[in-house]
This record gives sequence, structure tokens and C-alpha cells, in this order.
Amino acid sequence: MSYSPQLFQEKLQEALLEIASCPSVLVALSGGLDSTVLLHSLVELSAQSKVNFRLRALHVNHQLQDRANEWQLHCAALCQQLNIEFNSIAVDVATISGVENAAREARYQAFREALKTGEVLLLAHHRDDQMETLLLRLMRGSGSRGLSGIPRSRELGKGTLLRPLLGFDRQDLLLYAKHMQLKWIEDHSNRDENHDRNYCRHSVLPLIESRWPGYRESWNKAALLAQESESLMQELASLDLALVSTACKSIVDIDKILILSEPRRRNLLRHWLAGLGLPELGWNRLQQLSKEVLLGSASSRFMGPGFQLQRYKNRLYALQPDEFSSETAEEQLQQAWDASRQRERPLANNGSLCSRQAEGRGVSVTACTELKIRYRRGGEYCQLSGRPSKSLKKILQEVDMEPWLRDRMPLLYSGDDLVCIPGVGVSENFAAKAGEPGMLLEWNRPKLMIRV
Repeated sequence: MSYSPQLFQEKLQEALLEIASCPSVLVALSGGLDSTVLLHSLVELSAQSKVNFRLRALHVNHQLQDRANEWQLHCAALCQQLNIEFNSIAVDVATISGVENAAREARYQAFREALKTGEVLLLAHHRDDQMETLLLRLMRGSGSRGLSGIPRSRELGKGTLLRPLLGFDRQDLLLYAKHMQLKWIEDHSNRDENHDRNYCRHSVLPLIESRWPGYRESWNKAALLAQESESLMQELASLDLALVSTACKSIVDIDKILILSEPRRRNLLRHWLAGLGLPELGWNRLQQLSKEVLLGSASSRFMGPGFQLQRYKNRLYALQPDEFSSETAEEQLQQAWDASRQRERPLANNGSLCSRQAEGRGVSVTACTELKIRYRRGGEYCQLSGRPSKSLKKILQEVDMEPWLRDRMPLLYSGDDLVCIPGVGVSENFAAKAGEPGMLLEWNRPKLMIRV
């Protein structure tokens, strides 16, 4: 592409046609070459009345470099010079794990908070950024989604994200900046080839270009083909999900999933989890999920990042992470429950118990008023009214209690006697007789299912 600023601006204007009617645009301004060129060229287009949206700029200060505040001042001065509204947000970047990923997460959270309803965020990623991303993802063994590259646009917060420079090479931006005599920040850490992206940028990709000068066009085509493949996989996953779904979106039918081929199972599971708003699992973990749970025992469980999947009766349930400890919960239950007076008793991280009057039913008020709340310890037996004596384990199985709730089931005692299994039944010795005042005791279960 020619270095002519007019041709550059015309191509940019064409890339912005889809947001021509947008009232406001927020430019992410780091102060580097790319974002400086983007902001300057937008101001030029606005001055020529070739774009009509309101412009404002946002600088995210990651507070990681000694010159971070100096860069923020540079951006503020640039916006003052261009007569553009300027805002900055300082973020705290967790350095326990990868700094680069943590900085990215903090930056995008700042973007979400800053975006107004219906506003478009413009990022200055260009085609060379795309090439680096494709190479890095190929080295990580990414599938069609990863090899689709950096998306041109997507929803973000209350607005939309758009990358209008993906059709430009970095050299195009450099020529424009030099022709317009722009000043920008040079981050010297971008020269450190200990970082994979910098190594790709300065060593690997120039070598590839020396042998295959047109590699950008070929790789872009490959990315477009990967996008098509990913789109087809999503369509197929939607069709498959419709076949295995139940009345609850957080539950799917395992028998129907097993009819599918192994690749379709993984594709379906990925699609299902994404629809529930859960973190994406990599190929290896999807493989583990498919083999260990779908083909595992009747009570197989899979722990994901911030969620768990539990198999029960040939169905797969998506649940909140189970941080419940019966021992800890029982320690917190110091006072007995007077169920005849206190109609509801909250339970720590475990829903609540409820009581209501019922003549001739439930627990006899005469035989027992104060109840001690305990949890399973193993070996409990109970003779429910009108039934033979059975182990608690057997009783909960017979009433079809989900396995992940069995240790959470609050048990009501009088002394050492098991009086009531709330919502299940009352012990023969403590059941209200005809005409006798009684209490119906129920357990409002905790909401463990993943909700969307």
C-alpha cells in the first residue's frame, strides 16, 4: 500500500463503514505507533466530515513500567493537541501468574467499564499483529477457533469492539506516521526477545517474509478458512445440543451424547459449556471430560475452573463448585432450633430449614420442640413413620436424592435420636398422631445448578 495519507485515510474510512451511524467512538490509546496513527487519522477524517461520530480516547495505565506515568502524560498532551476528550484508568495487575495475560484482563475490564451503551471501542491491532497471533497459536496447537485469528469485531460490555486496522501492515502505519510527522512512545520492552511475541516479530516473521514475501495474504486466507470451519462447527454443535438438551439448560442427556462420534462430543461439550457462560476447556481437558465422565462410572465427576460437572442417572449436570464442608457447617450450628417458633433457620452455604404448623402431620410438637441440626457422619439408621428401619444411605437413594446433596442434607435430632429427614420423612417415635399438633419441616436446598 502507498504511504499517501489520503489513500490510508480512504482505506480506513472504508473499514469504518459498518459503524458510520454510531454516535460515539472510544479509541484505546497506549501512545505507541499503532494507536497514535489510528487516533490521528480518525481526527483527520472527522475534520473532513468523512466520519460523523464523536471521538474520545482512553489510556489504561498498567503501572508496570517506570515510565508508565510519563506515557499517560504523553497521551493526555496528544489528545489536548488534537482537541479530543481524554480519560485514563490506572489498573492493578496481578503478577502471581503470567503478567501479560493479567495485564490484558485488567485492560479489557477497564474497557468494559469505560464503554457507554451503544459505543464502539476501536483497537489498533494491524495485520502484523494478526500474523504473530496466528503463529503463536499454531505453536500452542490451537484448533479452528484459535487459528481464526484476532476477531475483527465482537460485543464488549455495553458496546462493541472493532479493529479497523487489521487490513493494514505495520509498515503502512509507520509510513503514515513519518509522513504526518507524528510522535509516539517506544516501549523498549517490545525489543526483548525473551518474550515469544517479540521473538516472532523481530526474528521469525522477517525470516519467513524473506522467503515468502506474500505470506500475509496466504495466512489471512488460512485464518478465513478456519473461521468458516469454526462457524460450521458451531452450527453443528447447536443442532447436537438441541438433541441432547433437557428442560434445564444445565443438564444434558449422556445416552444421546454417546451416539455422537468422539469429535462431535467434544464439540458439543465445548458449545454447551460456553452457552452456560463457563470458562473454556482446552482440547486435553475436553478429552478427559469425554472419557472419564461420559464413559466413566455412574457417579463420575469433573472439576473445571469455577464449576463442576457431575454424572447422575445418565445425565450430566453443570454445578457450582462445591465448597461445602459438613464438619465446618456443623460447627457453626451451636444453638438448637425451636422449629415451633422460628419458622426459618438459615444454614451456612446450604440453603435453609423451614417449619409450618400441620395438625396430625410431621414432627410432634408434644414429643419434640427444640431440634439439633447435624450432618451425615456415616452409619445412620432411621425408621420413618410407617416404614421399616433402613440406613440413611438407602433412604436417600430411594428418594432419588442427587449424590452432591446427600452430604449436605441437614438431619434433625433430639438428643441422640434422629427425629426427621426434612422433606423426606419423620421418625416413627416422633411423628405427630391424628389430632396432635405437628410441624412440617422442609429443606430449601442451595441453588447449586449453573444458571444462565
